[in-house]
Amino acid sequence: MLPLTTATVARPAANPWIASLYAGVFTAIAAVIVSLLFQAATGWLWVALMVLVGIGPVLGYQMATGRLGDWKSIVGGLIGALPLIGIILWPFVTGAMTRGQSVGKLLLWHVVGIVLGVAVFFLLATVMGQNPTWVGFGYVMAIAVWGGTVGAAMAASAPANV
Repeated sequence: MLPLTTATVARPAANPWIASLYAGVFTAIAAVIVSLLFQAATGWLWVALMVLVGIGPVLGYQMATGRLGDWKSIVGGLIGALPLIGIILWPFVTGAMTRGQSVGKLLLWHVVGIVLGVAVFFLLATVMGQNPTWVGFGYVMAIAVWGGTVGAAMAASAPANV
């Protein structure tokens, strides 16, 4: 007869590199959708789906920590990524609705992610030259770098057992 026992093991804190990778990929997928819709004639759909970009870092953080399904964090990422005001609101709303996150750290790494994303965008601009077709790819890369930076910051600042 086999003894039936269970054990609870505390999961260590998430690796920021893995969280950065997941967050960058999820954010890049959302940015590809947004950049493809930007070329379409449906402006309202583009604006509506632009909020998906704010979910990418949150999903990457949740995937790295093994806590998919925390809906308050996802709603915080959605609300914080509203067009035109999302640059200011995202760290505040996401930090307030994600358990165990520091709003100050999210704000700091949000700004660092924006600076790194703009640097990648302009680096691509110097490589691509006068061809205007690189702008969509540059947008996707800049947003993916931002998402990866913020996802890594979320994983690094979260406690192990939240």
